[in-house]
Amino acid sequence: MTIDRLLAAIAAFSVAAILLLGGWLMTSDQNALLSDARQREIDETSVIFSTAMDQAAVLSATHAETLAADANIRTLLASGSREALLAYTRPVFDRLSRLAGVDVVHFHDAKMKSVLRVWDPQNFGQDLSSFRPMIVAANHDRKTQKGLELGVRGLSLRAVAPILSEDGKELVGTVEVGVNLQTLADLAKAASGSDFALALDRRFLKDQSGSSSQADGLVLDATTDKALFAPIIASGDVRLSRDRFTFSRNVDGRSLTLQNQPLIDYSGNVIGAILTAGDFSRLEAHYNRTVVTLASLFVGGLVLIYSMLMVAIRSAVVRPLRDLADKVEADPLTIAETAPTSALAEFRRLHAAVGRAVSGRKAED
Repeated sequence: MTIDRLLAAIAAFSVAAILLLGGWLMTSDQNALLSDARQREIDETSVIFSTAMDQAAVLSATHAETLAADANIRTLLASGSREALLAYTRPVFDRLSRLAGVDVVHFHDAKMKSVLRVWDPQNFGQDLSSFRPMIVAANHDRKTQKGLELGVRGLSLRAVAPILSEDGKELVGTVEVGVNLQTLADLAKAASGSDFALALDRRFLKDQSGSSSQADGLVLDATTDKALFAPIIASGDVRLSRDRFTFSRNVDGRSLTLQNQPLIDYSGNVIGAILTAGDFSRLEAHYNRTVVTLASLFVGGLVLIYSMLMVAIRSAVVRPLRDLADKVEADPLTIAETAPTSALAEFRRLHAAVGRAVSGRKAED
């Protein structure tokens, strides 16, 4: 390797190392910002669904207490007039279903037996005390209870209110109001633009008799995008946990960050997971563009610096040395009489030293 290329390579790659270090620090900072943005946004987005569920629970309790305070409902439930109770409450159920996403209005007697499912009047008479702790608590404490609970209709945000006699001393029965979680998921998506899903543990699912399933695994319940979440659940990335955690997946060219939150029922059991999916493809694309830009600047800077150093070294060092060598080989006696071809002090000293050496040798001869 010639001296010009050696010196240029050493200098250029020294500068390249500095550029590489700077680029690595910048990309690391960009990656950290991207990770922070993902976590912050997915946390904020998941709160939207949780808040909607909390608000729905409060509204369910309000509707249940309103029905429980209705004197006509109290009289009809106490008399056991199912047909009359259905005729009176069906318009109320239809209105709440249309306006508030209510899909459950269920009356029970003081012995915790089903009296009337307004949406399914032919299905009644079951003893609910063995698998509906919310009804048991409302019956025992005579206070409104609310929360998530699985029934024969599936998972709902439910509220159970006691129906007391006119003097407030006797328990006539209880009334339950439940909100469709699919409606809440759709509202959360409309508010945030992200997708949501509920995955339920099969072991907590109930049949018409209240018996639990013996199968393991998770099953998709309410969701804003079944095609998106079904393969994610099948992959095993979603699991039951009392702690929230996040993970990433690339789906159809989209960079998704998903948060897995515990789905806890009224009794405190983890019965599934709440999934929130945020699309961070734009942030990912911005990060990739930044990396490509830095890589291009690094390569371009390396080539430019190497070229400039090559030109400078050849002009200041290599070409004058070559000229000096040509003069020594052609006519060394004239070196002392010629001017140096480089302005570098070191080369001027070398030129003078060669001239003196040649003159001294000539004098000795």
